[in-house]
Amino acid sequence: MIEKTSRGRSERPKSALRPDTAVAPGGAPDEERYVTAMPGCCLRSLKEEALVEAGERRRLSLACGCGREWWITSTLDERVARRFVTHGGPRVGSGGNSAA
Repeated sequence: MIEKTSRGRSERPKSALRPDTAVAPGGAPDEERYVTAMPGCCLRSLKEEALVEAGERRRLSLACGCGREWWITSTLDERVARRFVTHGGPRVGSGGNSAA
C-alpha cells in the first residue's frame, strides 16, 4: 500500500518498530530487554503482528513460531500499543515507595 504525501511523493507506510519498545519472556518480567535484543524470528513476528490492522481484541502476548512467548512491558509505538496489552516490567512493584 503506497500513499501520496502532501508534496505529491509516494511513500510506503513505516514498517520499522521503535527500538525503545521493551519486551520480556512470558512470565519472566525480570528478563526485560529491548526489541533489538530479541531473536530475529521473534522480532519478525512482532513486526508482522504490529502492522496488522487492528480489528480484533488486543493480544496478551506475542507467540513466535519458534515456541517463545513475549510480553510487551513498555512501548511508545502506537502500532504495538494498539495490538498488545502492556504488562508491568521489573520496575513495577519494586522500590517500596507507595503513594499512600
